[in-house]
Amino acid sequence: MLFKKEWCRLKYFNIAFYASVMGFWWLSIATHKLEEVYKTGSHIGYFLLIISFLYFIIISWLYLIKMFINFDDVKADFVHSVKSNFFPWIGKILFLFAIGFMSSHIIFAKYLWIIGAIIQFFFTIIILRRWIQKEMDIKEMNPLWFIPVVWNMIAPIAGLKLWFWEISLFLFAIGFILWAVLFTIIINRILFHHPLHQKLLPTLFILIAPPSIAFISYTNINAGNIDLFGKMLYYFALFLFLVVFSQINVLKNLKFYLSWWAYSFPMAALTIASLLFYNKTQFSFISFLSIFFFALLVIIIIILIYKTILWIKKKELCTEES
Repeated sequence: MLFKKEWCRLKYFNIAFYASVMGFWWLSIATHKLEEVYKTGSHIGYFLLIISFLYFIIISWLYLIKMFINFDDVKADFVHSVKSNFFPWIGKILFLFAIGFMSSHIIFAKYLWIIGAIIQFFFTIIILRRWIQKEMDIKEMNPLWFIPVVWNMIAPIAGLKLWFWEISLFLFAIGFILWAVLFTIIINRILFHHPLHQKLLPTLFILIAPPSIAFISYTNINAGNIDLFGKMLYYFALFLFLVVFSQINVLKNLKFYLSWWAYSFPMAALTIASLLFYNKTQFSFISFLSIFFFALLVIIIIILIYKTILWIKKKELCTEES
């Protein structure tokens, strides 16, 4: 009877757990890039990649169970102003695993990329259609809105090496232009309207991710060369990091929510961008930044794991939200 009661709590399983999958994946790739740039000879990054892939399967399996237990709750998540932004993460995560596996399992990576591209494009159209047709309140706007459409920019990182040139450029163009548009709207919302809800304040870190990813993808499109435009993207990501990090006194005192995982993947994206920048330019200050960002990322992940375990021990996992 107790087992049945605990099992049924999965109807409240939060799709925001995919944010933690993103955090683990970015850590694995950041570690791999660090090993590659500094020629450490270790394979910790690949081990973390396997762990994050298994974690992704577990999270997906649990959410599928929720779908079977109560499909109406999943439908409610899909139309929710915040939770709906997490559904496209599935496609992005498949893109990301394609990046991770393309050097060792290229056929597997190719299928992951194709499925990810289909899911990503489908959700981009669905979410944009909803934004166009629904009367939106500016107070609903938050950095999570970047996720459904802007992260199309990830596509070229693996897509170019997997021979999907035109589709990669197509998706990159969508993500890049919509980033410029949404960034303007989000800054307007943050500066001139009601402050973000406490639960969503950690999502400010997401502002760092788009220029970091744009820099990585653009450098890949540009055959590995870092030109003036690429440097502008990277330096803008650095600037946003300084702006968001200046709010750390406010952010560190917040009650723990799953949204805290929004600290992880933007920090990892900036770390990878820094490692790529250093690898191409050999600029010593960027080397220092790369190591600093990587150390900060590891600390953030450890804190997030610790906080999440405590949160689960308090039985706040799979409970009805207030």
